[in-house]
Amino acid sequence: MRLRSTGLGRTELEGEIVNIKKVNDLVLFFVNTTKPVKWQTRMGFQEKDLRELILALLKPRNLAFVFKALFFNRKQVPRTEDF
Repeated sequence: MRLRSTGLGRTELEGEIVNIKKVNDLVLFFVNTTKPVKWQTRMGFQEKDLRELILALLKPRNLAFVFKALFFNRKQVPRTEDF
C-alpha cells in the first residue's frame, strides 16, 4: 500500500493493512507504515464511507483492476508523480 499526506510534502509512505475490525458504528482499518517511518495508523469507515467505497469499486474501470489484483500475478507497479 502506498500513502501520501499533504503534511509530509512529497514523501511517499509504504504500509500494510494489519487488521480490520468492527467497533461500534465504525469499521476500523489498522495500517502500519513501514518506510520511511514506522507508524501505526487507523482509519474509521462509517456506513456511508463503506457504501461509497463499494460503489466506486464496482465502476467498470475499477472493477477490472480489482479482478486483476485478485486473480493475476502481483507485480511491482512503477512509482509515478501523479500519486
